[in-house]
Amino acid sequence: MKQIVPYKTLKGALNALDNGGRFYNVFTKAGDEVITDSELFRAAGIFSRKSHAFLFFELALSDLSKADRDRVIGRLSPELRSAYLRQRPKHTKIEVFEQSARETKPVIVAGFPFFLEDKTRFSGFIMIPICTGKVTTFTMIPIFDRFDVYEVYADSDLKGDKTIIATVRGSKRLASTMTTFGGIVKKLQFKDKSKKQHSLYVETLFYKVE
Repeated sequence: MKQIVPYKTLKGALNALDNGGRFYNVFTKAGDEVITDSELFRAAGIFSRKSHAFLFFELALSDLSKADRDRVIGRLSPELRSAYLRQRPKHTKIEVFEQSARETKPVIVAGFPFFLEDKTRFSGFIMIPICTGKVTTFTMIPIFDRFDVYEVYADSDLKGDKTIIATVRGSKRLASTMTTFGGIVKKLQFKDKSKKQHSLYVETLFYKVE
């Protein structure tokens, strides 16, 4: 999970994004007024998956005015701009997350995180693939075996509506201040259906402290 410090000016955003890509992107040039997918991947610190790069893009531009955001979007290559407009991450309020979020889709949620140090408070499981030769099966493990887990509340008093986010295990502990998270919606499993509080969680890739 990577913390994002949003661009403060249009010039700063364009300089950072129109960066020429990595050394092996020999046909991409910095400062040519066209932002390609390889340049966006480099700025985001990833190597593939446009859906992940678009999460970074949304958070990185979030402090700019709408007019300046539109100017940056206008600099995307035609193919990248078309993909962005189709796959743009959905900003979803915590109050309606369970009803409107869709599994495997990129999403952005904002709220006040509370670290679940007491694992008895939550009993969610996730499915992970196990490959044996050419056969892939899935097994269910506690979410705490793979991730650090937070409840994210809509209100600063840490009561009421909330959702679940998962971050890299052992990563820096987040303070309970307003934070925006960008990630991929994943499904939660429960062995005891009577304890099911949430059906989905966000596997977080990027975050921004407000």
